[in-house]
Amino acid sequence: MKTNVSALLLAALFLFSCSTKKEEPTRIIDPVVTFPGVYVLNNGAFEKNNASISLYDPETRSVASNAFSAANDGMPLGDTAQDFIAVGEQLYISVNVSKVVFVTDRNLKIKKSIVAKKGETTLSPRYLCSGGGKVYVTYYEGYLGEIDPTTYAVRLTEVGPNPDAVVWCSGKIFTADSGGYLPGFNNTVSVINPATLQPISTITVNTDPSLMCSVGKNLFVLSFGDYTNPAVNEKVQCIDAETFEVKDLAVEGSPAGIASDGSKLYVLCGGYDTDWQPLPGTVWIYDAATLERKGQFVTDGTTLPKAYSLSVSQHYLAVGCSDYTNTGDVYLFDLTTGKKAASFDSKGINPLKVLE
Repeated sequence: MKTNVSALLLAALFLFSCSTKKEEPTRIIDPVVTFPGVYVLNNGAFEKNNASISLYDPETRSVASNAFSAANDGMPLGDTAQDFIAVGEQLYISVNVSKVVFVTDRNLKIKKSIVAKKGETTLSPRYLCSGGGKVYVTYYEGYLGEIDPTTYAVRLTEVGPNPDAVVWCSGKIFTADSGGYLPGFNNTVSVINPATLQPISTITVNTDPSLMCSVGKNLFVLSFGDYTNPAVNEKVQCIDAETFEVKDLAVEGSPAGIASDGSKLYVLCGGYDTDWQPLPGTVWIYDAATLERKGQFVTDGTTLPKAYSLSVSQHYLAVGCSDYTNTGDVYLFDLTTGKKAASFDSKGINPLKVLE
């Protein structure tokens, strides 16, 4: 999720975390050994240097906190983790305010710390993706970085203002150029040729595009709108990655997160109350080809209090819940049945994303 929607920044949010409901007992396991379970990226609170990664073992229902620190002699992950992805046997972890991308092995042991600069400016990494044998990262100062996974060298190109999500789709790279916070949001997606690493087009979308995912040649964009203008609301749109045609999706509620499993699109709707606290969430399924909404994903009546983030891993759809004050809760659902597989305390502030 965007860290966080513009309105949250004004409300002095970035003090992320989650609900206090704990449905299942947990115990600490050794996070240094090879771990075949679920990684949870906890965003942390802005300027508190408490981002973290937890490990959840589905077999024992146990959670290990601060696994990154445990694997690296107590070194903290840093300030405001933003995204992580798995590329083969390596993990790439972007830490926005600390201005670093960590490359680790599957045990979270650091292999490389990547710090990118443009002139004298150290750049702030946001979102990550991979494609064509490279890893890509957006930098909030207005750049896309291409990381060589062998040498870890970074090649930069300028894109739209304050890019957030980045996606590889139909042999091209797309960045969601949000425009940042106040004043003035942006409304474009940049299209980049990976061979030259140069922008080849821009696509006009709804205001403040921030999150993206893809299924086939369909690129889905969640834009948060302009909260200072009631006429410009959140919107989920689909871009044809070959023709660049843009279509709106019919969404019920306020979209807060999107994710795909390679065939279907999932949309988390919830929104915020007058104190900018997340409301209970609903996850909707869409046919990614026809854009038709097929119904609710959760089939067993599980409620999602203070729903904050949405992600999909190999076996699970995950919803992170947050009240921005306490440690977070993660709800894992079976992708096939829509039934809850587990829920647990993430042991960190604001659970943002899961990986397996």
